[in-house]
Formats: sequence, C-alpha cells, structure tokens
Amino acid sequence: MRKPRFIAEQGRKPSGLLGRIVARVMAKETADENAFALELLQLQPEDAVLEIGCGHGETLAKAAKFVSRGSLSGIDFSPVMHRHATRRHRRLVAEKRLEFHLGNSDRLPFADQSFDKVFAVHTIYFWKTPLDHLAEARRVLKPGGRFVLGFRPAEDAGFQATFPSEIYHIRPEAEVAQSARDVGFEAVELRRHKRGALQISFVIGARAQDQPA
Repeated sequence: MRKPRFIAEQGRKPSGLLGRIVARVMAKETADENAFALELLQLQPEDAVLEIGCGHGETLAKAAKFVSRGSLSGIDFSPVMHRHATRRHRRLVAEKRLEFHLGNSDRLPFADQSFDKVFAVHTIYFWKTPLDHLAEARRVLKPGGRFVLGFRPAEDAGFQATFPSEIYHIRPEAEVAQSARDVGFEAVELRRHKRGALQISFVIGARAQDQPA
C-alpha cells in the first residue's frame, strides 16, 4: 500500500507533534540496520565519529559504548529531531561526549579531515544531488577513515511501490556505489543485510592515506 505524501514528508523531515511520534517509531524500526552500520564502521575507542541524518540520536548513543575516548557528532536538518536527540541524550551531551548539530549534509559545518568514521543510514533517498552530500562526507573524513552508507535499494521492489517517488529518490545499489567512487572514495564495497523481508544495502568506502583533499 502506497504511503500518503504527508507521511513520506515526515520520514524526510519530521515536524510538529507527528514528528515527535515519528522520532520514537523510527528509533525502534531502524535499530537493526543501525546496529549493523556500527559493526561495519569497526569503531575504536579513540575514534571521532559523525552520523549524517542522525535523527533520534539512538545510534550515536549506542556508539558511545565503543567510543570511550573519542568524540561523537550528529547532524540533522529537522529542528524537531535535533531537539529530541539533544534532550533524549542530555547526559552524554553534558559530558561533552556527544554533540548534535542542526544543518544540511551538503554543507557540513566541520573542518576538512575531522572524523575517523562517517556514516548515514536511510538518508540518501532525500538527497536530490547525492554527489554533493557524498563529497562533503569525504571532505570531513580523515585519510585512512571509513565511510558507511545504508539504504534500501531500487532492487527492493516493495520499497519502490510503497513510497512516493517525488519525495523518496530510490536508487540501485550499483549507482550508489559508483557515486561513492565518483567523489573519491576508494576500496568501495557492497554489503547486504536483511531485516525480515526488507533488503538493506550498505556501501562501504575509505579515504586513502595519501589522498588529496
């Protein structure tokens, strides 16, 4: 059954009272693939980590169990999600182990080569020009850093049939992987993960040690 446009809009950018409900629902529904993304990141205690489209912030809070001496940052362009995450994880924020930023992923407010690990799950659908967002992810990644991008691909026919194409830009695995290569990621590989009947694809890339900015 095709989802109404207003529900799809909430998935893209939660707002209002419904947005706060969406935040709680998303935290539960996407926990499995978010946990898998953390595994793929190969987190280390000293890592500086960025989540693009961090939403509810639950994934970064879980990452804090592995990143004990590093730093955790998240960015989201929904004010509702930003407030929700900041309040929900206020202890980690107060301890300066976790920080949330309000902003856009095609103009990340971070210096070049700031992070050891960068990841995003279920965000690429809302990038009309994905190369801009991917290039920013690479820009803020340190040489030798690791990037993980999780998404439901066009190969998942049920996904395409459910969400309106004017809001959800659903792309094939090969296209997403090639886009990562096009902006300069190296050692790009594809991994697949199942959540029930749903297919989740992950593109993993690295920034080479001697790769220029």
